[in-house]
Amino acid sequence: MSGVRVAELLEDPELRLRPLACQDRLNRPVRQVFVTDLPDPSGYLDGGELVLTGLMWRRGPYDSAPFVAALAAKQVAALGAGEAVLPVPDDLVAACDRYGLPLVAVPRETPLSRLMAIVVRRLDAEAGSLGDVPATHAALLERLPADARREFRRRVLGELISYDRRHRGDLLATLAEFLACSGSWTVCARRLNLHVNTLRYRIGRIEELTGRDLSSLDDRVDLLLALRAE
Repeated sequence: MSGVRVAELLEDPELRLRPLACQDRLNRPVRQVFVTDLPDPSGYLDGGELVLTGLMWRRGPYDSAPFVAALAAKQVAALGAGEAVLPVPDDLVAACDRYGLPLVAVPRETPLSRLMAIVVRRLDAEAGSLGDVPATHAALLERLPADARREFRRRVLGELISYDRRHRGDLLATLAEFLACSGSWTVCARRLNLHVNTLRYRIGRIEELTGRDLSSLDDRVDLLLALRAE
């Protein structure tokens, strides 16, 4: 099994990823991709993941070492840090060097959701060559029949879609942009040309209509998959 490797992603000029730490370990095989902004996501990891983060968990330099230590203890393949808000901080680079965790910077021009989708497709193709077994939850969703995917989308986003149709709203587009910005209020508001308070109102309505909490990783994953389940 050759596997998907972060070193291969670095060779894609459109992604514009930059290696920042432990470049000699970027050939580790990636088994899954996991997006998180939790300060300690180790309870959700099995090892071998490419962990993607928008760095919303980081309140200051003292947060980087515990975050990286938790990932290293789970033996994840690598960490991808999004720069949608700020450049990757030096303390995170130092922590990755200390714990031997490969780190790449994901530029603001490359949404984490896009990188996740690319890795999922590659993992899916890899799994297909080894007996057609899905390797990730996104790949598993893609293997469902079209009517099952549509029903999943309806159950998760049905009220939101109906609201947009009745009120000629754009809550669905707001949700997609919010997830693409890794939940950053300021970046999302700027991209949508909205005041942050207006964005908070929209996100509140989205949470009411979907019954989901956008501060919850599990709920974000459900919403992201529902958006793609067309």
